[in-house]
Parts: sequence; C-alpha cells; structure tokens
Amino acid sequence: MNADDSRRGELAELARLLPVPAERELPPGRQQTLKEHLMSELRTADTAAAGKTPARRHSRKRAAALAGVLALAAVAGALVYLTRPTPRPSPATVRLLDKIAAVASRQPTLGVRDNQFWYIKSWVAYTDCGNAKCVLEKPHERQIWQSASNQCVTGLLRESGQDTRLIFGTNIPSIKCPYKGSLNDPTYRLLRSLPTDPHALLRLIYRGMQGQQPAPEEAFTTIGDLIREAIAPPRVSAALYRAAALIPGVTVVPDATDAIGRHGVAVAMTSQGIRMEWVFSKRTFQYLGEHDINVADGSTNGEAAILQRAFVDRVGQVPG
Repeated sequence: MNADDSRRGELAELARLLPVPAERELPPGRQQTLKEHLMSELRTADTAAAGKTPARRHSRKRAAALAGVLALAAVAGALVYLTRPTPRPSPATVRLLDKIAAVASRQPTLGVRDNQFWYIKSWVAYTDCGNAKCVLEKPHERQIWQSASNQCVTGLLRESGQDTRLIFGTNIPSIKCPYKGSLNDPTYRLLRSLPTDPHALLRLIYRGMQGQQPAPEEAFTTIGDLIREAIAPPRVSAALYRAAALIPGVTVVPDATDAIGRHGVAVAMTSQGIRMEWVFSKRTFQYLGEHDINVADGSTNGEAAILQRAFVDRVGQVPG
C-alpha cells in the first residue's frame, strides 16, 4: 500500500467516526458547486450556451471536481469544521454592519409591478475550473434580466457577447407556475415576503441550507449572493446585513477593492482558504461589489463590481 492509499484509509476511518450524516458532509464550496451545476443544467435553454452558468447566482466555485477529490475534501472539511473555533463577530464588525443596514433601510421603497424585470449590470471575473484546470476568467460585463414575480417567465443573461435565455420554473415538474422562487434563486416578490427581523431571517436561511456544512460559511455565501445579484426591499436588505452580524467568523477588512478598483471597507469570512469580501463605500456605506481572495498567496479567486440596478418593463431594456 502506497502513502496515498494509506492516507485515504485514515481519512475514510475518520469519516466513519464523525457524527455527520454521509449525505450531508460536503463542505459548502463543494456542495455549492454541485448545486449550481444542476441549476445551470435546468436553466440553460440554448444548446449554444452549454457549459456556461446562466443562473442568477453566478458561481464563484464552478469546478467540476473528480469524485475522489470530492470525497477527500468532504472529510477534511468536516474535520476542520469540528475542530476550529468560530468566534462571534467583533463589536467593530457589528457596528459596521449596523451602519450599512441603516443606510440600506433608508433607500426609497420602489413601486415594483409583478410584470416588470429587475436589471443588474456588473463587471465580473470568476475562477472557472472546467476541464479540471482552474483559471480566472477575463474580466467582462454581465447583464441580467429576471422577472420580479415569477420564475416561470423567461429572463435573459447577456455575458461575454452571448445572450442566454433564463428558464427555470417550467423545467422542474414539481414546481407549479407562477413560482416566486427560493432563497437560492429568488424574485423580488419572494424577497419582499422575507422576515425583517434579523434573527428570524437567519433561522430561515439556516433551514433552507438542508444541512450543508459548515453552516456559518454557507449562510454568509447565501446572503452574499442575495446582496450581489438581486434587488431586495430596503427593510429586507437591512435585515440581511444585520443577520450577517449574527454569523460566527465574520470579520472586517479595513481596505478592500472591488472588480473595477474602487476602494472600500469589507465585511469578510474565510472558508476553505478563500476569503470572501463584501466591499462597501467608506463614505456612503453602500454596496460596491465583492472580492474573493486566496489566503495562501493573495491571488484573486473571483471579483465583481455592481454598475447599475433598476426595474424595467421588458427583457433586454436598459435603463436610461
């Protein structure tokens, strides 16, 4: 037996002893990879767009990992989760998120009609691990149109010079249309129905994660996706930030940059060697974008900058 086989045997024995159900032991990054691959397959309507990820939640970890690597990562992730400390956010982190939440709560409430679409334009670059080799995409513009009320209505993703129709609800037999979505792929109508109490909202997020491990990192990722490529009512946005202040392991990065180089202060969490940063203006405390950084070497694993958000009357319409 060689060293690799011996190591796999040790990990397998440790996995057997861990009090974590086998079907739930994938750490959040790997679990998210599989989830987003499925969502991509369900939502891709054009054969020419095969291999892309048109789902609302732009994957930051799109690796198609080998089964053996997934198994080893699952055990390692579970071990780290069970042994590492998960400190509560510092008072400075809580104060920063409270300021951000206060700004979000003062934004004007929009009169959104059910037949409208949200439009979000961003500048992005994420790590793509297709063909078993991970490379950072070339930075590019991303535009998305999605129904404000019904996932069964076809939306549009415009990215890298390609238009991809976004179809979700009609591809899943168990979903009855109209469908207002879920936390993983919401509409404005769903976000409007979320609790505005941060404790209740965080409990809802934890319940929706279906046992994914570790829970704090997965909750942070879920909230991060909701504040990046979605538009929530002001009180719900504020609740999301205050819910983040309840998650163990959340920290502050005093100086961070988004995908177009705008400097700000970041709220961050580190998971599997990647520090996920939400970047906010130091002056206005409004959300600018995000930056995912490999802690080991400081390299960029993914980044985004929000350029424009609005509601429009039809797919393909660009706000003035």
